[in-house]
Amino acid sequence: MKKRPWKNSLTAIMLGAMIVQGGTAVWAADAAPTAPVSSPSVNYGLTSDIRAAVKSVAVTPTATGSQLAVTVRLYNGGVTQNRVPEHELRVQTSTGVSYTLKPSGTNKESLQPKEIGELVYMTAVDTKEIGTIDQLSFVNVDVYSYPKVETTLLAMPTTSVWYGATGSAALQSLSNIAWGQSFSIPGVNSGLTYTAIEASMQNTTAGRVAVVTVLASNPGTGRETVPAFRMDAQSETKNYEGKRAEVEPVTLEAGEQKYIHFAIPVENGVTLSDLVVLSTDNYVPKGGTDAATLATGKLAIAWPKEQGTSTAVPYTIGQPIAFDALTKVVDKSTQVSLMELHLHENPGEGYKTAVAKFKLTNTSTTPIALPAFASELVSTQGLTYQGARQANVTQMMNPGLSYVVSYSYIVPQSETGTSFSLKLLDSVAASPYTTTIAALQTDLQQEDTDSTISLYPFDLKFNDVTVNSVTTPQLTYTYKVRLDLGIEQKENVVVDNNFSKLRFEIVDNAGRVIGSKDAAFNGDNKLISGVQTLDASNITTDQFSYPFTVNVYETIETANGTAKRLLKVIK
Repeated sequence: MKKRPWKNSLTAIMLGAMIVQGGTAVWAADAAPTAPVSSPSVNYGLTSDIRAAVKSVAVTPTATGSQLAVTVRLYNGGVTQNRVPEHELRVQTSTGVSYTLKPSGTNKESLQPKEIGELVYMTAVDTKEIGTIDQLSFVNVDVYSYPKVETTLLAMPTTSVWYGATGSAALQSLSNIAWGQSFSIPGVNSGLTYTAIEASMQNTTAGRVAVVTVLASNPGTGRETVPAFRMDAQSETKNYEGKRAEVEPVTLEAGEQKYIHFAIPVENGVTLSDLVVLSTDNYVPKGGTDAATLATGKLAIAWPKEQGTSTAVPYTIGQPIAFDALTKVVDKSTQVSLMELHLHENPGEGYKTAVAKFKLTNTSTTPIALPAFASELVSTQGLTYQGARQANVTQMMNPGLSYVVSYSYIVPQSETGTSFSLKLLDSVAASPYTTTIAALQTDLQQEDTDSTISLYPFDLKFNDVTVNSVTTPQLTYTYKVRLDLGIEQKENVVVDNNFSKLRFEIVDNAGRVIGSKDAAFNGDNKLISGVQTLDASNITTDQFSYPFTVNVYETIETANGTAKRLLKVIK
């Protein structure tokens, strides 16, 4: 006999709020509107103390037929432990067909007072003609009676069923929201809200992956853990299954916000149309150990028209960079500024090199770790060039001091742009994928044409450069470079063995490098203001060439090798 909904008391209203999700106001910090949430489902009395509500019902196609999956939430409103009555769970279609589902081996047999438990059921049938599910019921079967006696303990209507399919057909039974619109997950017992804020296509050695960043917010008054759910991607004809990047549970205190990330492997050249939010439950066959994941579509989000939705903001070189407020890559006490951004030719290399140089300052009163962010340079045509960080950096920064870290970008000779977006990336939160923590729109700096060159934190003035040849006893020639330099260094900026070096290359009139020398800004033989001589005898030749050209480079050791920035050509 069907139980009547328990609606006529304040207690029923309170219990319903506890076991079935209702609408939740979005946190004030979120500018995006909250997606409308359907009214809470009615909960029903399974026993005098145990209430029941439908969390999810799904019918998904398999290779040979269909899979039916149901999750029901129970709440013990009594003051003592209560046993879940013996039952079978059945689903009925609008044509009267009934299917009996098998319970998960992990389903609770009893509930402690005020405890909420979820019962998971699943079965596979060899037919694709299931029809429309409109009811599920708890049925007690007395197998010791003949003929057997069946008693319906509770029947509940199913107002929301996901009929999983491929492509756009999978979305027909789901609510749709716009990109950037906040939402809660229907049917899931949680007050958290979510906003998809960034999507990007990233290439890995294993293939192409869509990476989605979701902001989770807790507008409630108590701690909450992000429930089990995932995001899939849909094209017009195919579904691509996603996976959450965070392995450990994500917990939010009252009023807190955190990012969660989903990685969705996709095919090359595919055009995505939607993201699908699916609640997930584990099903373990009785007597088995391997859990199966049952996923139920809850709502669809339109795929953004533009990938990498972090808009680059206009930036003036030398100013502090504003990072994402939730990033854990850059400490709040670390101030980061872009001090140089140059793009220049590399004679004889076949490509150009861009170099970005950042100043990182510890504004606190104690040593802190130097942040390890990644970076990308994006042209106005959307071409993305990955940055290579200098190979060796200081691990800790002392208070009140600044440190310099350089990144280099290999750029094709065809690149003629003068304005770029510079993205700073978190490579840890969604590892092995990246997420944007700052995006800057800035112009390239023009190379100095006078005798003074900026090489932050140094200003170099080349007063005079001459090359002298030296004849060896073997009647070959080596070369020395005589420099007259003026060097000024900015205060409170640390320069150590990790800092870039100057390379002097002597080129003959035939374009051959006949001698070179690297010089550092620190150490025993560091460059100084005034006259000094560099021995470029690493190359010898048996021919004397004249006139000479000296190419002066800044060199940076990176994980991808030595990056060179051409500073000056002296003839």
